[in-house]
Amino acid sequence: MIKQRVPKTEKDLRIVEGEFIKSVDKTSLSDLTLDELANRYNEIDYQSHIVKGLILLEARSRFPSNNDFGVWIQSVQTICLDSQPVRTRLMNFADYFKDKDTTGISLSACYEISAPINADIADKVYQAALNQNLSVAQIKTEIAKAKGLLPENVNEGSDEPELMPLEDISSFMEQVLADIRELPTNEALRVLDECRKELKARNKNR
Repeated sequence: MIKQRVPKTEKDLRIVEGEFIKSVDKTSLSDLTLDELANRYNEIDYQSHIVKGLILLEARSRFPSNNDFGVWIQSVQTICLDSQPVRTRLMNFADYFKDKDTTGISLSACYEISAPINADIADKVYQAALNQNLSVAQIKTEIAKAKGLLPENVNEGSDEPELMPLEDISSFMEQVLADIRELPTNEALRVLDECRKELKARNKNR
């Protein structure tokens, strides 16, 4: 796993861009091994997400309110093509990981760790995940344990967390609602209804 170097300033970003251009000029993709191709893909994918998030954070800092920021977003076609939940995740990701090593932490896991709902336990989960190549399911288990929703020794070595008591699902409800908060109420209800139907269908197929 390659350690990612995050561009923190405009100068850093230009350096990263320059290095990428040079690498493309000097290295033919056909000369790379499959592992090298995979690493190159992951590096570029990571950099695109972190830079997008940093751009959005910088833009947001120039507006007095989220409403004004949202109006600007809608005026920029290339940005508004991404949904509001996607933009929010990018900003949360960049804000938390802008000066952190992400070796052994997938992008999906980074999104879980950097979600605002996990702000109070993010550092603990980050330390548990660093260099470990944990699955997203394992990250969610670490989050639940850090929040005291599961025993510390639950399902060690397993990819799947145990089922939680119904009274302990509030944090997961908040995550779902955070993703659909910007939708009109009727569309948000439609999303939830479709999710319910999908879950029922999956249960029947077991």
